Parts: sequence; structure tokens; C-alpha cells
Amino acid sequence: MAALAGVDGKGIVITGGGGGLGSAMAAELCRLGARVVVSGRTKETLTAAVAAIDDELGPGRAFAVTADVRDPESVASMVDQAAELLGEVDGLVNNASGLFPVKAEELTPGGFEAVIRIVLNGTWHCTSEVGRRWLAAGRGGAVVNVLTPYAWTGAPGIVHNASAKGGVLAMTRTLGAEWSGRGVRVNAVAPGWMPVGGTEFLAGDPAVRERLIGMIPAGRLLRAEETARAVAYLLSDDASYVVGEVLTIDGGHHLSKGLQEFGAEIPGRQ
Repeated sequence: MAALAGVDGKGIVITGGGGGLGSAMAAELCRLGARVVVSGRTKETLTAAVAAIDDELGPGRAFAVTADVRDPESVASMVDQAAELLGEVDGLVNNASGLFPVKAEELTPGGFEAVIRIVLNGTWHCTSEVGRRWLAAGRGGAVVNVLTPYAWTGAPGIVHNASAKGGVLAMTRTLGAEWSGRGVRVNAVAPGWMPVGGTEFLAGDPAVRERLIGMIPAGRLLRAEETARAVAYLLSDDASYVVGEVLTIDGGHHLSKGLQEFGAEIPGRQ
């Protein structure tokens, strides 16, 4: 595929980059001409993601740097290493997340806090670290946060993640307004259901899969590479006038009642 204008040659950091959507986005961004640092807590998954990109595109496109987004010092060290490996960090994709199905009345304080620390606090730690560097240097940059449509609709069984993502939505719009005049753009994507990451059950349970697809106006699940291309657009110079926006990529699912109805179908939510 031809390189997307403004993405070719850019240095991009992706958190939660060791598997699922994160590694899929890393591979697609590399195909589009970017150089990528994948970051996460598990070295083995990061190394595997980089090896797969190396096998397809050759070495020098992707790099692995371990970090814990819950820890500001770990994030700062990761950004230092990313800048050294990439030359410059031009873009950040906040993809690190935490999700486990649970009834709200059964969710422990520790379980709620664990997800908030990864999704909301982690997004802030990473965004503030790169954003402050860009602002201090007087150069631009682009942040893309990975949300979901239930950040604004809500969904049964995932109050912890929905609450965290709702906070990231507010952060996206606030920083978009505050920083865009100084060249730092903050936007988000809200992908729909994909059989990757924490939703592997969609690939393994035909009945659940077909019921969900029947609720999606587009009539199919989202492909990870489609999300990656949307992220690439928001990182690119083609989106230079897009600020504080959320690009929803869910086949129209959020326009129906399907998101709320499907909550009862997810294993562990009954």
C-alpha cells in the first residue's frame, strides 16, 4: 500500500503494542511508511510483534521498549528511548487498556482502580510526557487515543472500562482545545468489535458472533487494519485541521440499540 501523506517517515509510539490491536496497528503503520516503537509491560510479546514486522518489511521499522504506563517515571524513560531509536517522536497512540467483564455490584474497589490506572491515568502520563516535550521544543505532534463507542453510550458489565474511557474522551477534547494552537493535536478513534485483544471469544463462539453481527448495520466485524488506517489518518498531516475529534469506526453499531442489548451476551456478564 502506498504511504499515507504525512505518515511516511514519522516516528510513532504505540502503547499496549505487544498484541491484539496494538501489534496490528504497528504493522499497518509500518506498511504505510512510519517507524514505530511498540511499548508495553511484557518484553516477550513486544519482541514477537517486532519480529513479525521485521519478517514482513525488513529490520529497522519497528522497535520494542518496555514500560508501565501507570508509572510516570517508566513512561519518561520509554519516551527517552523511543526518541533515541526513532530520531524524533512525532506521534503517540494511547492503546494500553484493561478490561474484564464483571457485574457492577461485584466489582471490587481494587478492580475498578486497576483499570482506571491503566486506561485513564496511563493515557494522561503518556500524553503529558510527549506533549510537554513538544510544547517546550516548539514543535508539533499528534496524539491518538483509542476509545470505544461505550465511552459515551455506556455498556453493561464493564463500568470500570467505560468510566475510564469516558475520562479519556473528556481529556481528548480538553487537550485538543488547549494545545492545538501550539501545534499539538489530540484526537481519538472509537473502534467497534474486532476478534482481537480481549474479544477473542467473538472468533470462537459462532452463535455469539452471529448475534453481534446481526446488530451491526454494516453486517460484519471490524478488521484491525481498518482501525490502523484511521489512526494513520489522524496522525498524518492530512488531518492537520482535525482537533479534539473522535472518529467512530463501528459499522454503525452505536447508532442502534445493539451495544446495550449485546451486553447480556458476553461471557461472564450474566
